[in-house]
Amino acid sequence: MNIYDFAIDFEIENRKFYEECAESTNQTDLKNVFLELAKEEKKHENIVRQLKENKEVDEVETGIITKAKDAFEKISKSMPTGDSIMGEEQVDVYKKAIDLETNSYEFYLEKAEESDSEVVKKTFNRLAEEEKKHEKIIGNIIEMVDRPNTWLEDAEWYHLEEY
Repeated sequence: MNIYDFAIDFEIENRKFYEECAESTNQTDLKNVFLELAKEEKKHENIVRQLKENKEVDEVETGIITKAKDAFEKISKSMPTGDSIMGEEQVDVYKKAIDLETNSYEFYLEKAEESDSEVVKKTFNRLAEEEKKHEKIIGNIIEMVDRPNTWLEDAEWYHLEEY
């Protein structure tokens, strides 16, 4: 399998994962973030296909950070509390997403370094930057949904002053 086919498979896997995440949440704004990530992965897939077919390559960068930030602001105002907080298993799913993004990032950097083509180098480096953005978005999702759990643990042990 050549690097293009491998990258295309990677992007398809990531897109499907985000579509599943979107289906599994009932939080509309969070669902929209996952659908936006899925759309980005589809765009990355198309860009790699363009490279493979020696076609002109679409622009890589998108405005996902701004869209995610807007969604996070909405989500934070309506975060559930008490028993309706996401379970640890949901956080584990999001941690898998970080692993996917990290692997994508590392793959694109490595293959950019190995390539003799300036177009491939530039495009793969840009795709790596976008995957890093996705990783940060997922990290923010984990922090947001896990904060009540983490805070309760930290509150019990770290926020108490000694007398």
